[in-house]
Amino acid sequence: MLAVMLGRYHRQQKQDNKILTTMKNLTIFLLTLAALSSYGQDKTKETPTADFKRVQFGINVSPDICFRTLKNNDGSSTSDLIVELNNKNETIKVGYTAGLNVCFNIKKFVGLETGIQYSNRGYQTKMRDLVYAQPEPSAPNRVKLIYNFHCIDIPVKANFTIGKKKVRFFTSVGVTTNIFITETQTSVLIYSDRTDRKTSPTNIDYNKVNISPTISVGIDFKINSRMNLRVEPTFRYGVLKIIDAPVTGYLYSAGLNIGYYFGL
Repeated sequence: MLAVMLGRYHRQQKQDNKILTTMKNLTIFLLTLAALSSYGQDKTKETPTADFKRVQFGINVSPDICFRTLKNNDGSSTSDLIVELNNKNETIKVGYTAGLNVCFNIKKFVGLETGIQYSNRGYQTKMRDLVYAQPEPSAPNRVKLIYNFHCIDIPVKANFTIGKKKVRFFTSVGVTTNIFITETQTSVLIYSDRTDRKTSPTNIDYNKVNISPTISVGIDFKINSRMNLRVEPTFRYGVLKIIDAPVTGYLYSAGLNIGYYFGL
């Protein structure tokens, strides 16, 4: 049994490390690609006001700060107490969003954008001390739980660009459809000599679809006539409850979206 548990733990550690490595490599890739493209622009003497491109394809990654709001659905004092306790004991977690996009530019300053993305949102409990009736040297002394909501996102938004120079300002407004895949719970156990993490599915019947109005304001760096880099703080709020229960939650996140776009 111990061998099985250790095997599961090491497999999960590898999965977590793989996700973090992928996120880091993707961010490095976007920034490197932008730098190389800028170098190519200098070599070829292209101007930033070159040809207008109707269609652009993009790749984006966004580190996100994630949390939730709670609502008492049945109006009972018990549900009020649950909301109060959870608000006291839970806090934000770091998540991410990454995916592929396509932009249809109607005019030079107006466009429509959609795509498909993968997101990890949720929240976590605050770290708390474990107290035992008798000393337990081999037991953990602190613990916290991380709740991860994994979704496929389909954004549809309108982009508005201001300016004609190489660096332009833009804003986006739209709606993202969130298709729920699964929720996992990560237990972080702090021992005197190590930290253990164990992740497992919760098998809770969450609602499968949510809708998140999305708004962002950012800067568009025009690299050359075909390529541009966007940096945009983004806010998303799920307007539908995540579960039908006396106490339910609404997920939201704020992130820094970095996107690289190539025009045809």
